[in-house]
Amino acid sequence: MAKPRMRRSNGRRDGTGRDSGRRSLTSNQAPVRSTRNARRDKPPPSHAASNKLIRKGIAVSAGGVVWREASANGEFEVVLVQTPAMRWSLPKGTPENGEHLADTALREVSEETGLEVSLDEKIGVMRYSFPGEDARIDKAVHFWLMQPTGGSFANHDHEHVDVRWVGLGRAMRMVSYRNTVEVLEDAAALLDRKHGLLAH
Repeated sequence: MAKPRMRRSNGRRDGTGRDSGRRSLTSNQAPVRSTRNARRDKPPPSHAASNKLIRKGIAVSAGGVVWREASANGEFEVVLVQTPAMRWSLPKGTPENGEHLADTALREVSEETGLEVSLDEKIGVMRYSFPGEDARIDKAVHFWLMQPTGGSFANHDHEHVDVRWVGLGRAMRMVSYRNTVEVLEDAAALLDRKHGLLAH
């Protein structure tokens, strides 16, 4: 009498005696997670998490465009500072607790350039944004015209590798960011209106 033939199963049987249809995994195989299971494993974001994703931080700083009239041709010159990343920029920094922005601008410009400076007319506000750790940061940098009253570049802080006087037109070509160029353009317009000298 012939022995009954056994059906070969490609998977394990569950408690009901039905074939589960799952292959056993070897050490070289990785489980494949369906999108259905993936959605089940990851709960939907809470309202707090959603708010965290869209919330924006706010940062404020202040700085200055230190200027002088070059004796040779009457062109304005301004002070630029160079970062360790070799980018040229305008001196600026963050307020200390309770400090007025104008005082912040004077202190930061003096620290970063080594010059003693006096406050002139306000130029305006540079605005830009950048990614922070938990939120995108909106930053506003307030700039004033300033004039040197003493000091020396030799006394500038360790945060910058170079400080120098540069003709205003050349400074616009040296700075690394377009919004800094716009601050210099606004400064040039103010100087031309106030003093009637060559602004570029």
